[in-house]
Amino acid sequence: MRYILHVTSRALPGREQDYDRWYDEIHAAEVLALPGFLSCDRYDELGPDGQPTGTFVAHYGVETDDPAALLQSLFAAVPTMRLTDAFDPDSASFSFLRPHG
Repeated sequence: MRYILHVTSRALPGREQDYDRWYDEIHAAEVLALPGFLSCDRYDELGPDGQPTGTFVAHYGVETDDPAALLQSLFAAVPTMRLTDAFDPDSASFSFLRPHG
């Protein structure tokens, strides 16, 4: 079944450009090399006033019969990935979106 893995995260204050460069040039490709990961779209979250909240959103198109196992495979791959010190690790949040209807 296809899902969207909805990931939110933040850069450390003042490091947004470094974070974006890392995500676009390194991280997304590393994640997409993992089995089950099909696509990645990134967004800046905006508040009701249309202003950026500082939260970044990534939507990964994934195909799996077991979303929890897919997420665990991502976490297991993290030690082999090139990470950045511009990322606020405490800000990361993960959830799945399932097609409805």
